[in-house]
Amino acid sequence: MKRPLLVALVLFSFFPAWRWFETHAVVVAQEAAPADVIIHHAKILTVDAGFTIAEALAIKGDKIIAVGDDDAIFKHKGPKTKVIDMNGRNVLPGLYDSHTHPVGAATSESTEVLPYLTSLEDAFAYIRKKAKETPEGQWIVLRYAFPTRLKEGRFPTRAELDMAAPNHPVLYHAGPAGMANTMALRVSKITKDTPHPTNGVVVKDPVTGEPTGMLRGGSATGLLKGAGGGGGKGGLSRKDAVKKLFALYNERGITSIADRAGNRSGLDLYHDLLKAGELTVRINHSQSISPGGSREQIARRLDDLPGKDHLGGPTGVEIRAPEKENAKGPVPFSGVWIRIGPIKFFIDGGMLNGTAFMRQPWPKGDTYQIVEADYRGLLFVQPEQLKMFVEECAKRKWSVTAHCAGEGGMDNLLDAYEFVNRTIPIKDLRFCITHANFPSQRNLERCQELGVCADVQPAWLYKDGATLARVLGKERIRWFQPYKSWLKYTTVGGGSDHMLKFDSLQSTNPWDPWLGLETAITRVLEDGQVLMPDERLSREDALRMYTVHNCYINREEKEKGSLEPGKLADLIVIDRDYLACPAASIWQTRVLLTMVGGKVVFEGKE
Repeated sequence: MKRPLLVALVLFSFFPAWRWFETHAVVVAQEAAPADVIIHHAKILTVDAGFTIAEALAIKGDKIIAVGDDDAIFKHKGPKTKVIDMNGRNVLPGLYDSHTHPVGAATSESTEVLPYLTSLEDAFAYIRKKAKETPEGQWIVLRYAFPTRLKEGRFPTRAELDMAAPNHPVLYHAGPAGMANTMALRVSKITKDTPHPTNGVVVKDPVTGEPTGMLRGGSATGLLKGAGGGGGKGGLSRKDAVKKLFALYNERGITSIADRAGNRSGLDLYHDLLKAGELTVRINHSQSISPGGSREQIARRLDDLPGKDHLGGPTGVEIRAPEKENAKGPVPFSGVWIRIGPIKFFIDGGMLNGTAFMRQPWPKGDTYQIVEADYRGLLFVQPEQLKMFVEECAKRKWSVTAHCAGEGGMDNLLDAYEFVNRTIPIKDLRFCITHANFPSQRNLERCQELGVCADVQPAWLYKDGATLARVLGKERIRWFQPYKSWLKYTTVGGGSDHMLKFDSLQSTNPWDPWLGLETAITRVLEDGQVLMPDERLSREDALRMYTVHNCYINREEKEKGSLEPGKLADLIVIDRDYLACPAASIWQTRVLLTMVGGKVVFEGKE
């Protein structure tokens, strides 16, 4: 046998060792290669495990190859390296919003700029304006107008809507609850004899039995004939509207989002943007499906979902040209840009409209137009059905997250998670709770035992805390969004639940991450009061909520969320020292530069 062949055989007989040498040789070569970009003379908040502060970092391709002091990083400088002097500015990881509805939000203003409501008079003025523009008898719908955010802190009455538009059917819509005027009830034939629909309530006057106009649950507002729709046609195309929104996200420092109730149409749109080189945020796509039906129906529904290797976001889903795909085929997918996230479903109503499923009854009163003494909210999935659905998801190793606003809803959800965990361990699946507004000490302990995470919305504390504190009282409000308590037991990520409008502060819901950060740190409400100051977060922990924690929730922490070698070069530069500036000024932070994968997607003016 000739000597070269003998050497080759010996090497291949020790294949694992040979592969180790080959892999490490490549890593060394990559580290020795000149950087494409060096950022230096900065205060870099890496948000690594020790919250290290560095001076400089080097980028090669779409990843960070080195982080350290200026002298060490300049060893990566080559003749074509772009060098950026930050003049002592803060550099942070790109921010991640754990909960958005980007397609709906972007297209919500396709025909008009929606009103920003601070009072019932604002709402009535909009309805009167629409009444002048709309032929008599046609619907006027004011969407997602939450009573908790109005000066009066209540829903309008049926009589008030009648005065604003006596000749039009009107729906004052606030998510899974709404107030209808007299004409709306009449044209829809809703009377004292109308039964409550499944998972809904037609509220009736306890004395007369006549409908008050308050309809709770989508099945109840669905009784209104012709009140659906919204947004309209015209203006920006769907694709251009989403591009515009993503550019605004970049402007405020957002480089990643989770679409928390997506569908195949939205997924295809994101893929089209990626294919055209126009996608500027990374997307974790949670697919929304119904938990109802028989076990066989649920199984078919789950098996028809896009994605093959879907544990926390697939890493090997086949890419096909969109024109060759069908609705049940593999999704258009590209690794670090578009990932399939957890399945999303809805277990109860909402805090902002009085339909969240609570342990104790909601107090009677005009805030939510509650006339019943024993009304606890709406539970959309009954316990046994919930267990069956979660079990079928876990069998297929899907992570799940549930819209769960009330503490009674959380009790039911964690009961289901615990039930499934007895036969199918779920800790590695990172099950989640969306909103999770009212945990309890025991439920926090259960989350720790099961590895359950939560995505929370600090802007709700800011916008809605005052009304909820007034309605629920001191004892019950103690557990409203207790961030510090959450972090003692599990991982929580920060987001917005952005649904309508472009404006970062006047949207429903406000999506500006700097407002969320400041609120988590100060717990100062819109009216100036401080709610449960013991639940304030440190600035470091608040920033983790909007970076590495969201990555952990969606199984992306190895790729992004902190500024470390080997991770994606998603970063922002801001105009102030996040760790030292007055806490009350954090919401005013200006982003000067946003990079996604080492490429500038936004550059502001000094």
